[in-house]
Amino acid sequence: MKISGKKTNAKRSSRRAEHIFNRLVTEIVAGTIPGGEPMREAKMARQWRVSRTPMREAVRRVAEFGLLTLRRNRAPLVRAFTAREVAGLYKMREVLEVLALNEAWDHIPPRLIGDLRRQAESISQCKSEDRIDQCLALDGNLHRAWIDRCQNPWLTQSLQRIWTYIRIFQRFMARDPELVRRSYEEHCRILQTLGTAARQAGVNALRTHIRRSGAAVKMVVPP
Repeated sequence: MKISGKKTNAKRSSRRAEHIFNRLVTEIVAGTIPGGEPMREAKMARQWRVSRTPMREAVRRVAEFGLLTLRRNRAPLVRAFTAREVAGLYKMREVLEVLALNEAWDHIPPRLIGDLRRQAESISQCKSEDRIDQCLALDGNLHRAWIDRCQNPWLTQSLQRIWTYIRIFQRFMARDPELVRRSYEEHCRILQTLGTAARQAGVNALRTHIRRSGAAVKMVVPP
């Protein structure tokens, strides 16, 4: 019975750490915990009403994920990305997403393509105050169409991790309505090619979109 109790406690602690990990990632991505700022574990544990042990485990995992920097005898630092890091990330994203689109091309359901096109069309009709949120929703749904269907779990997993960082950079993009508008138009061009024989046109449109997005993000992060 004691062994069983220990196992139950260990599972419960592991679940709590998983929940805290997901919440930390979500709040860092959302900017609630700003980049470049120290993260006070004890203070956050009190605010979230959790014990220090699962909080410490979650922080360790977030650091392994690359969103926190652990410092000896000092509070962990929320990662702030430089322009050079952004350039490297978007360069890798371009290679992997183009590969994913090529491999997923024949596996994206016509019904999904139709849903995405209707979603894109509805954006032109929505209120201006809602347009940015709608454009960001289309952004995620469209890219997932090939990331989730590229028939290569290693590629999908790698891109899902990259997109954790991309969502952080989207916060910067969303501050500029012109960048949001341009990104929306680029997504529409990609959408026009899906479900057709114009694979190379779709790949070229995606490559252009990723390169322009990377260049835009580099303009708003430290050198």
